[in-house]
Amino acid sequence: MKQTGSKEKTCKTVAVYLGWYDQRILTGFARFAKENRWSVIFDFAMVHQWSSESLKVDGILCMIGPERKAAEIIKKMKVPTVVLNNSDEGLLAGFPRVMINDHECGRLAADYFLGLGYKNFLTVGKKRRTFFRERIRSFVDTVETKGNTVESVWIGESLSRANMQHPIELALKRAKKPVAVYVPADVTSVHVISCALALGLHVPEEVSVLGTDNQEMICDYAPVPLSSIRVGISGLGYEGGKLLDKVMNGKAHKSAVKVLAPIEIVVRQSTNSVAVPDIRVARAIRFIEDNLDKSISVGEVAAHVELSSTILSQLFRQHLNRSIIKEINRSRIEKAKSLLRSGNFPAKKVAAACGFSSPNYFNNTFVKATGTTPRRWAAKYLHNEKSRKEQ
Repeated sequence: MKQTGSKEKTCKTVAVYLGWYDQRILTGFARFAKENRWSVIFDFAMVHQWSSESLKVDGILCMIGPERKAAEIIKKMKVPTVVLNNSDEGLLAGFPRVMINDHECGRLAADYFLGLGYKNFLTVGKKRRTFFRERIRSFVDTVETKGNTVESVWIGESLSRANMQHPIELALKRAKKPVAVYVPADVTSVHVISCALALGLHVPEEVSVLGTDNQEMICDYAPVPLSSIRVGISGLGYEGGKLLDKVMNGKAHKSAVKVLAPIEIVVRQSTNSVAVPDIRVARAIRFIEDNLDKSISVGEVAAHVELSSTILSQLFRQHLNRSIIKEINRSRIEKAKSLLRSGNFPAKKVAAACGFSSPNYFNNTFVKATGTTPRRWAAKYLHNEKSRKEQ
């Protein structure tokens, strides 16, 4: 229904052009557009037709790859425009922009692997892509400040064996194990996992892989579920809408840039292991992780790796500087946090799912590890998440 009166003058029409579909971006932008009663034109592949059509819009939100023709058309429209991320490779330089902090992504990944005790590092990326280069550069810089070295493997866009699989497999063969592999994109991370498995390497015990973007369909259904940095893609769409609103109203500089920090690392199986050179300790840790919902004894863990309890306990203290029991409790607390983050599990169910003999024992162990109760920890986390999404 057509609006009349003063509302008709204030209602804006905004065109959204994404070079590829990402529902998370659209969700964030649509929320802002709805709040401001914008009329929105969504277009994913037809930007080349805009120059031949009388498309009248107040603003454009776009995200393109290195597509020169699309960039030229957007420039010629001379409409207030906000660009998302830096995937245009400089073709839209000087436009207002909202982007993920690539430097922080690399630093976060490096700190995560260093915290797990890794000494051997590998990165895999596409040299022609800015966000790959920036994230890897930050990762390498952070790791090297701790006295470690990083091998970087650069691959092309083609999925051919010579272009992608071969260089990855060569690097994985050369790497001293266990090795931590950082990849700035989830899709490429899955290729790394597949190459490792094809070589007969264990993920994560020998090869630990961390991706970026946390695309759940990719991460959850990878050959080994993929840990990934959650960068807040929906926030990219929402903040893009906010900046576009300011640009259209003359309240933002023509080359304004908004940089969004990554949110957190979502841990799945591909990194769910500490770095230990002894494969027996690594196998014991995997056994613990796979049986957290059960009552696990030190004897059962030792039997699984065919060692005596005394020898395995000595190996745990040598490589992890903690006892087997402390490692079991640490793993249980980490699993409990993961369940509490979902907001779908009350503390009583979390206790049972994590192998605690009673809710009271779970509560006491959790307080000792975190300084607060499971209920308060979950409430604070969910409150912070809600506040972040409303920003």
